[in-house]
This record gives sequence, C-alpha cells and structure tokens, in this order.
Amino acid sequence: MTGSLAKYHARSPRYILQPQENTLIRVAGPKNIPWEEGTEIKNISLTGLVFTAPSDLCPSIGEFIKLEYSVPGSQKMACHAMVTRLEEMSSSKTLVGIKFFRMDMSQRIILAQGLALKLREQQVKRLEDRRRRIGRSGIVLPVLFLLIWSVLFYFTSSWQWLEYLYHASK
Repeated sequence: MTGSLAKYHARSPRYILQPQENTLIRVAGPKNIPWEEGTEIKNISLTGLVFTAPSDLCPSIGEFIKLEYSVPGSQKMACHAMVTRLEEMSSSKTLVGIKFFRMDMSQRIILAQGLALKLREQQVKRLEDRRRRIGRSGIVLPVLFLLIWSVLFYFTSSWQWLEYLYHASK
C-alpha cells in the first residue's frame, strides 16, 4: 500500500501542526461523499499537506480529492488536491500526502501568510529555548573551567608533588 509520487515535485518547508491547533480536515473523493472522522492534518506547506485517514476510507495514489481545512493562523479554505503518497501507520490508519491542484491566487496568498506567521512563531520559540538553555549552562561552564584550572595549577606548581612522582617511579 506504500507508494509515492512525491519525489516528482519540489518540496516546500513544512509546518508541523501543534496539538492545540485545529487539525481536522474534511475530505471528499470522486463520489463527492464528504468524510472527516479519523482525519487529522500532520503537516502543511505551500505545495501540499499530509493527513491521517482511516484505512477503509483512504483515497488511492493519483486520485483527485476535495479538501476543506483551516489554514494555521488563518481561516478555513477549500481546494482540490492530488494524492501523491500513502503510508500505512497502523492497520486502521494511513498517512495521506497530497499536492494542491489549481489553487486560486487568493488561496495561495492566505496559505503563504498563515504559514509565514506560524513558521516565524516556531523560529522565535526555538531561539528563546536555546537562549534559556545557554542561560542555565552559562554559569556552570565557567565555574567548571575555573575548578579544573585551579586543580591543574595546584598540582603542576607544587614541586613536592612532582618530586613524589619522580621518586615513586624509581
């Protein structure tokens, strides 16, 4: 069941949705019967997205589907997409990778703005986490260096210790 057409198109930076965000996606296949139970967006980019789907309702590779979802940090939108990959997660769930198909310019702008905002928030959060980690270890490293330097200085400057090592080696 695992297959992929994803290698044939360029990839954009991915935004991985957070648990507190609206990750529900509504899907309709060729029969136009919409379903949303068991679906959840995992990541999204300017070119497509990945979502989970129940294995029994899963579309096939190359199939065109209709999607309705909330853009991170923005509004709901609907569009058409082509299934480019399927990856079985468990016996009941499958990861579905899609590529957006003929998106309007206004939809692309809304998606780009929403993703830019969320990617910027992630970048700021990573920088704050890094600063916090450096802040915690910022005092420990100099103290450790000073301790090691003082021990080495004590032993190398003590002639008695060197004489002891010299006589112990004989």
